[in-house]
Amino acid sequence: MFNFNELRGIHLEITSRCQAACPMCARNYHGGLPNPNLVEGDWTLEDFKKIISKEVLEQIQYFYFCGNYGDPMVNNDLIEMCRYSKNIAPHVSIKIHTNGGARKPEWWSELGTILDSNDHVIFAIDGLEDTHHLYRVNTTYERVIENSKAFIDAGGQAEWSMLVFKHNEHQVDEARQRAKQLGFINFNMKASTRFIASDKYEVYDKERNITHYLEPASTTNLNFITQEQVDGFQTWVDNTEISCVVKYGKEIYIDAQKILSPCCFIAPAPYIFNDGILAKPQEKIKQQYYSLVESLGGFEKLNTIDNSLKEIINSNAYQTVWDYYWNENKLIMCAKTCGKATSFSQPRDQFIEAIEL
Repeated sequence: MFNFNELRGIHLEITSRCQAACPMCARNYHGGLPNPNLVEGDWTLEDFKKIISKEVLEQIQYFYFCGNYGDPMVNNDLIEMCRYSKNIAPHVSIKIHTNGGARKPEWWSELGTILDSNDHVIFAIDGLEDTHHLYRVNTTYERVIENSKAFIDAGGQAEWSMLVFKHNEHQVDEARQRAKQLGFINFNMKASTRFIASDKYEVYDKERNITHYLEPASTTNLNFITQEQVDGFQTWVDNTEISCVVKYGKEIYIDAQKILSPCCFIAPAPYIFNDGILAKPQEKIKQQYYSLVESLGGFEKLNTIDNSLKEIINSNAYQTVWDYYWNENKLIMCAKTCGKATSFSQPRDQFIEAIEL
């Protein structure tokens, strides 16, 4: 791995809470029942100042608020975290990923006055008035547009990020045009790769009734995972070469429980609930995760409240353990996200196009 003095970026999950119920999000089961394994947590401003210290801010080039389970806007201290960071290290670029449905326009206007031209907020807007809510369940298009407009009008730099499905692919051109009219600086399109064995994904309500189906866009070329591939996953893992993205990008991830991991793909393992044909590899992923944590000294050594980022990153364990987990006992998640084979190797979302407006 890299040393602390080489660290360039940090991915932060300052909350694991979210007001939305996106059907393919690991917070819930198909948008209906909540994930029973998820432990919710939040950072306070004091936590942030202790972990992202002056020494850290002067070291890094960027950080971004995103995570696996939560929306950063739900954290009550987000604005003050941004203000603190910009006061100490204005050179550090901040990016925030959000569904944009939380808070009032006044809150967004204040955020827009704190962030500068180096900082971006990426709004997940998956269609227009009649389609956005089909994936971003519990959010409304009108509220997201109102909030994003308040942020832009206050001087904020915003990007429109659209997940493209069959139900909204016909609206891409109109959505792009609206983004330009509203003052967004970029329009990004992605396709979900979270369809597993079928091109129909059921969406449930809280009573487990099917409300509608999600289907991939006609322009998306997805390779669905089959039972045969799952049965042979270990052979595939053993034969793929792992090239760690964050090793070369010099980045770390810290979750809502303040535990440091190399990336957001390894970190969510404790909260996975076994689902369908992936149950066997998912269970192995959990086992490997706890083995990795033990090799790194346990959760107490990875807790960023009790240990500085420099102490964790420069520890002998963090510096030396990876060859074993990339070569001898290969981590499934490393093989899936940073492997060079093709069976399971795919990111969570498939990038389609980014357009500067």
